[in-house]
Amino acid sequence: MKKVFTTLFAMASMALAVNAATEDDIKPMLHSYVCSLNNYNGNGATTFPKGELFGSGYFLSVTSNYNATNKGSIDIANTTTYTTTYGGAEADTARLAKKYNKYGSQLNSFRLKNAQDVIAFKPTAGAVVYVFGSGNNKAGASARIPKFATDAKLENALNEAPTDAYPSSSNYCYKFVVPAQFDGNTPLYVGSYNGDAFFSFIIVEAIEPAGTPSVEVGATAYDETNKLYYQEVTCTPNNYILDGDDMGATKVYYTTDGSEPTSASTEYTEPIKCTKDMTVKFQAYLDGELCEGANNEATVEFKFNAPTLTVDGANATIATEYMNATNYYSIDGAEGVAGDSYTATTSCNIAAYTVIQNGDVTWTSASVSSPIYVLDPIKEKKVITVSGSAVVDDAATAADPNGNTVYVASDAKLLYNGKDADPCFYLVPDATFSVIMVDTAQVDGQQVYLQMDKKNLTFMVAEGDSVNVKVTVSKNSHKNAETLQSYVNVNGTTYGHENIITEGNVIEFGLSAGIWSFEKYSGTGNIHVAAIEIEPVATEGIQNMVVAPVINANAPIYDVVGRQVTTPLKKGIYIQNGRKFIVK
Repeated sequence: MKKVFTTLFAMASMALAVNAATEDDIKPMLHSYVCSLNNYNGNGATTFPKGELFGSGYFLSVTSNYNATNKGSIDIANTTTYTTTYGGAEADTARLAKKYNKYGSQLNSFRLKNAQDVIAFKPTAGAVVYVFGSGNNKAGASARIPKFATDAKLENALNEAPTDAYPSSSNYCYKFVVPAQFDGNTPLYVGSYNGDAFFSFIIVEAIEPAGTPSVEVGATAYDETNKLYYQEVTCTPNNYILDGDDMGATKVYYTTDGSEPTSASTEYTEPIKCTKDMTVKFQAYLDGELCEGANNEATVEFKFNAPTLTVDGANATIATEYMNATNYYSIDGAEGVAGDSYTATTSCNIAAYTVIQNGDVTWTSASVSSPIYVLDPIKEKKVITVSGSAVVDDAATAADPNGNTVYVASDAKLLYNGKDADPCFYLVPDATFSVIMVDTAQVDGQQVYLQMDKKNLTFMVAEGDSVNVKVTVSKNSHKNAETLQSYVNVNGTTYGHENIITEGNVIEFGLSAGIWSFEKYSGTGNIHVAAIEIEPVATEGIQNMVVAPVINANAPIYDVVGRQVTTPLKKGIYIQNGRKFIVK
């Protein structure tokens, strides 16, 4: 007997969630940092996932998406590419252009949108944040600027909303000073005011001791000559400036073994190519004397994307973008097996990941998972019904503003022919159940229903076969009192009635060979299903032959009340030759 999981989609989402980072994983930003946002979403071509650390682990994608295209570009060194400034940034742009000229031009490919697309980082008090981006040419109170807050919902904003005095901005630089409550351990959340805003750089200038070197970790690259992946750590020594006086250039020394660097350590002269995870520590010296507190460090951490997992029927294929790599798959949590393909004989959940060998270092990529459906075709009548009971949700009832009693489904499940038998002819990913307490909307006193709010049920009809399907929905499965349409959606095709009151709450249709899935019908609210019957159409010989009635095109036409009407007909439902038809 085949093994079928009704929670396969839930399992897949759980597998992905395990790899997600949270605010606890953000590194404190104790030093200055430049984040080139264009590096993290492939010029807007890659959707940035929720729970992803980026910018050397200093930033977290709190929500998801963040990609944008065709929103212009900014070159920090060229102040004509960001002609508008907010928050007093104008006074600093000349210095910024000189200090950060090496970054070149970057696309505004990273989107922040209200509280929908939000990022977070952990700065220290007094740090100055410069955000470079596009305001989509919005002006005044509608200007689209960054919104800084102490919470991910951006309800506790730290900067003021734009006013009528804000000029229209194509590209701009926005300046924000981090307030006193931030100590490097508290997340600062960034979204936007007024919708879509698009960014290329976030520069955080922390309050640091004189001579503190600037450090960056480059993106992962591949060395074709040595056949190795690497990340390049770049350090920029800074002059020792005390009370505005330039005391001269510093020398920087570094270590890669975790120890604190001294003047006897290796002097930094060129970018450091790292081929494994490590921490590189830097210390500045002036004329051979230690610059107290003028240290910094770079964390090199290699992360690799999950492979591409493609499922076609019972067949799964795995492909990776990386060199020196071996793909693995795991079935239902079992130990991983090396391979690029798998053919399932029973329904299951497959997870895939890639192992990359980099010299004597081994890395494992993130994983991806998917359900595989292996279905028994319909060969006899199947009836799917809903069981469960309605119980009072005490918490929701207490909080209901209108004093209504709120009910939820308890022990709800689908029954196959009235039993908990192995339903290997259908699959239901993470079913949702609803409660209907109004007796005039119930089906034979039933209170718990399958809620068609997503892809709800999949079944198979074998080649050469066909089936009749009968779906019984609740008696109020329509949008509202004015629009009484009631439909179900199967593989994008809708079946149902224009008027559930006059035509009833039972929807019938036929299906031929294929794999069929019930889905949400977007034209109405949630459809609440009491039962689904699937019955094969008999094909063994010709039985019960009857003569089809002659259709009289000139027969009288009646409305649904029984009154004879004349042509031309208005929109509505009519009856001719004993059959209903619709005029749209």
